[in-house]
Amino acid sequence: MLFNSYPFILVFLPITLLGYYLISKKKLQLWFLLLASLFFYCYWSTTYVFLLLFTVILDFYIAKGIYKATTQIRRKQLLLTSVICNLTILGFFKYFNFFAESINGLFSMMGSQGPLPYSHLILPIGISFYTFQSMSYVIDVYRRQSDAHANLLEFAGYVTLFPHQISGPLVRHNVIVPQLEAAKTYLFNADNFWRGCYFFIFGLSKKMLIADRIALVVDPLVRSMSFASNLEALLAMVGYTIQLYFDFSGYSDMAVGLGLMMNIEFPQNFNSPYKSRSITEFWQRWHISLSSWLKDYLYVSMGGNRQGALKTYRNLFLTMAIGGLWHGANWTYLVWGCFHGFLLLTERFVMGRGLNKKILSFAKWPLTFGLVNLGWVFFRSPNLETAILWLKKALFLTSQRSLDMTLIMDRHKDRFFVALIVGFLSALYLKNTWQFSFMPSKGRALLLAFLLSLCLMYMGEESPFLYFQF
Repeated sequence: MLFNSYPFILVFLPITLLGYYLISKKKLQLWFLLLASLFFYCYWSTTYVFLLLFTVILDFYIAKGIYKATTQIRRKQLLLTSVICNLTILGFFKYFNFFAESINGLFSMMGSQGPLPYSHLILPIGISFYTFQSMSYVIDVYRRQSDAHANLLEFAGYVTLFPHQISGPLVRHNVIVPQLEAAKTYLFNADNFWRGCYFFIFGLSKKMLIADRIALVVDPLVRSMSFASNLEALLAMVGYTIQLYFDFSGYSDMAVGLGLMMNIEFPQNFNSPYKSRSITEFWQRWHISLSSWLKDYLYVSMGGNRQGALKTYRNLFLTMAIGGLWHGANWTYLVWGCFHGFLLLTERFVMGRGLNKKILSFAKWPLTFGLVNLGWVFFRSPNLETAILWLKKALFLTSQRSLDMTLIMDRHKDRFFVALIVGFLSALYLKNTWQFSFMPSKGRALLLAFLLSLCLMYMGEESPFLYFQF
């Protein structure tokens, strides 16, 4: 079930909100929210919901065991059990075919048949997000940064909560569980509900009125990159940069809005990342919840910056490489992660020697934005061959150069350019949704109603959010 669908907006959401507030007892409200979240997941798959519940129960009781353990050896054993179980499940469903294809490809190059079979299992939706969230709880308890939660119901509610269940943001347990335990969360709050409507409708508009309009041109261009002109390749690169931001930040805004409708506050996940003047700043603004997770649970675990410059560079590079591979089982994601890892350690080296002061101030933004665009080419491409061809054409490095735009279909061209220009200017010069003080008024209510009506008109052309695949 998609947030940008009639079943969700006209049926699931109203029933869930009514049931949530009409039930008068806190525990029953939480049970209702848990069941609604499980139904939301089951709408996609009734089989893999048991995998989600297994993760919840496993990590809840392992965390309890760690909290009660009296020896460090026992604590480590339990932590390793959680990490191994979680990563084995994630690795099998998400990466088995990737490694099988890679190993079999090597055998094929040597003239023999590959030893590994190909799995036909479907990737469980949201597995990367809920695995990381559940596992972070166990790690926090092991590090003694958190106590073990007393009730399985609240913890299950946190992991399965439908607004962030599928594509994040990666919200920490110590942010959500205390809210689920508080009695005031279950009392209707008009101000929070209004703010929730604002975030949800603006997020929906970002997805449907900008990202999806751009996707109608970018997706066919990427599929036909070998026939695209240099100008079309360049437009596809910039177009995807804007599309991805408005698609994923739109989802994050909708998740925030849904949470607020139920008095549950999520942290900000995007902070105008395309205004960044360095790659380091970009990662402080882009997908903030993932950047924070990778820093706290991967970079710090490897030693962070505590073991000298060379190991700091190594840890930074490996963190970004693994973060890239987390996004998908494809060499393109690994290259994208390594690309950003190289940029980050280069920046760290340059800044550590004061060389960044020699870069003219006006050049920092276009340099950063340009490098981010180049990285997204690998992120979007289905394979490395397409990525390399796309980059050559976008950078006008091909032997035959063309400004022709025949592949940009006439019936989509106008909407594409309008959405691209509006998205580009909004991302660079306007406030983001968190920076607006959207106080209740008749005029603003009419604006929300107008935007929602426009989105409902386009809803027949609904498309999945890009981060659903991760």
